[in-house]
Amino acid sequence: MSDTTTKSIEQLIHEYHDAWDRGDQEAGWAFYSDDVLVHMAGRGPLSGDYHGKQDFVDNWVQRVNAYCDEWRVGYDNKTLMIGDDGVVLMIKETWRKGDKEFLTDRIGIYRYENELIVEAWFSDMNQAGAEEFFGDLT
Repeated sequence: MSDTTTKSIEQLIHEYHDAWDRGDQEAGWAFYSDDVLVHMAGRGPLSGDYHGKQDFVDNWVQRVNAYCDEWRVGYDNKTLMIGDDGVVLMIKETWRKGDKEFLTDRIGIYRYENELIVEAWFSDMNQAGAEEFFGDLT
């Protein structure tokens, strides 16, 4: 991978997560290709594969929005790794509903083509805790 490509991918992933950091979800999901494939780890109500941006937005992002009173996303750019096959990033998320709050470190792996995310994998470091928090999500 050339330095130009690496810098371009690094800039894209920072712009993507900057959108989520400031709470601009529409800007965040604009980085996904229309036919993106998103893999969410685990066995909970949000786990599984999402086929296409609209599927991911409607059936993951909007479900989390509707369930949570507050959802904050951040990242630590020191954990960023870029390789020929994609980008790996440690994401920090906080979800709150009523008096319940859950903080998680999440690994995000992104594969890019033509400056858009075409495939992503997400796995929480405390997957059981994430599944418990969202356990009664319908």
